[in-house]
Amino acid sequence: MNENNLDILNLLGINAKDGKIDIDLNKTKSFFTTLQETLQEKAQKIDENIKNDKVDLEDVGLKIDKEHISLDLNKTKNFFDGLTQKLEKFVEEIDKTAKELKRPLDNS
Repeated sequence: MNENNLDILNLLGINAKDGKIDIDLNKTKSFFTTLQETLQEKAQKIDENIKNDKVDLEDVGLKIDKEHISLDLNKTKNFFDGLTQKLEKFVEEIDKTAKELKRPLDNS
């Protein structure tokens, strides 16, 4: 398992070792609480910008002001491609970890 994926699992409070999974529910809850707060802050900022007739989501390629709407399809595609890749890697690591943990059980 590569180091980035171990970091993600660690942030989620998941430790898989020697055919065992240990989940620290406090770390898991903290991770999701922080994620929720971050998403709420970003949503609130977007909402405020929309009320002021201004949206600038550079990473996504969307820019709105009082007179124009600009959508850079290349940036939008790159954003969603990157997000998809990150999610796929995360799911692959969870699947790989589950298979590794299952292997010792199959040999019992």
